[in-house]
Amino acid sequence: MNLGKMSNKEKSKDAYQTPAWLKRVQEGSWEPEILISGIVLFGLFKIYPLIDEFNYFLEYNSALIFSGTTANDSLSSILKYANIILILGFVVHLLFRSVWAAFVGLSYVYPKGVNFERLNYPKRFQNHIKAGSNYTQHIIKLEKICSTLFAISFLIFMWLLGLVFFLLLIICGIEITRLLVGSNDFSISFLDSFFSLAIFIMLLDLVTLGIFKRIPYFNRIFYPLYRFTGWITLSFLYRNIYYGLISNHKKWKVSLTIIVFFVFSFFAVRGLQSRDFVLGRTIALVPKGDSQYRLDEGNYRDKVNDGSFSGYMHIDSYVYDQSYIELFVVHTTKYEQELILTSCDYENLRGADGINIDSLKAKCLEEFYGIALDGQLLEDDFIYQRRSETGQDGLLSIVDISELEKGRHQIDLYYDFYDQDQDTTRHELAEQIIFYKAIQSN
Repeated sequence: MNLGKMSNKEKSKDAYQTPAWLKRVQEGSWEPEILISGIVLFGLFKIYPLIDEFNYFLEYNSALIFSGTTANDSLSSILKYANIILILGFVVHLLFRSVWAAFVGLSYVYPKGVNFERLNYPKRFQNHIKAGSNYTQHIIKLEKICSTLFAISFLIFMWLLGLVFFLLLIICGIEITRLLVGSNDFSISFLDSFFSLAIFIMLLDLVTLGIFKRIPYFNRIFYPLYRFTGWITLSFLYRNIYYGLISNHKKWKVSLTIIVFFVFSFFAVRGLQSRDFVLGRTIALVPKGDSQYRLDEGNYRDKVNDGSFSGYMHIDSYVYDQSYIELFVVHTTKYEQELILTSCDYENLRGADGINIDSLKAKCLEEFYGIALDGQLLEDDFIYQRRSETGQDGLLSIVDISELEKGRHQIDLYYDFYDQDQDTTRHELAEQIIFYKAIQSN
């Protein structure tokens, strides 16, 4: 009986022993690590500029949920931050792997390590150097550091990628609901608050190392939610890496590290989300509010090299020596469904006999957008255009400046918000562009 029991225990023990093939993979893990790090780094540097193009596409060519909220900016900022974190992680990993490779090579060339007799240093220096002279210990320590860095880089990236995947699912769900119930009956004003609450709950569970899992009775309710969120945040791909890290270190250290990381991440993402963000900016006297005191290059098409055209309006250049300006007013779905179409009674009028749909659409747009030159409202003279140069839809207007004096002038863009309850229209200044006329009018 005892022998039988011992035999079963030994079999059970053997079943959990590391297979020989896995040991060989573990010993040679540095090879795929370096290969993957190099390939991924090359791709990451190529991907970063594409994120701005992705954000641009979402804002100007997709659903209201992107053009009408900060969802597109949040998504692109998180993707940028994930990209930067992964680049830093893999660069640091390669640096430590380089040091590791140096020690491995030296351990082969100089098996005995440092020759202290030939150094002939005083005792205090020799004692200090001897403390770190064992190449084998250095190699083992660096191996652990490199493997951990590789795992942490992947974990952080998957955290952020899972968050993006989660936000995309929510956004798609809301957009489908809007289509089913009708755009005018479904509000998305709560979206930012909902995202903040959802992210807060996720972060609280992470920072506390799973506090919801340890609460009696509540954990029974939490378990189905835990399994469900594991799929919608892709955590099934990285969950065991996370548990492996937090279970082999002191909890307070892990919690503190996670808190510091997410506080830093919050401000980093907010900074990336800001269009005026410049790392290390020290200039205090930078005009940020009124556009008449600064030149935003996105407002001038000849100044834009990276595709970051203004989302309101833009002209050819700052200096003009001709008699007209080709003004392009950008149109998105941001106000279309809930404001523009309702203010011009589009849904009712389009079914009327003899109505020209294109004429009605043009009328709705002209009633919403207003242009002023040096404070004087201009007559609407718009024609709809899909501008291939900028990838934007909008209204083209030719502004006559032949009678203007030489000097600086200003174009204002107004949005006319119609209040159905009070039957009033509110004119709101959306953007200002300044330009300089270089020739004197006749």
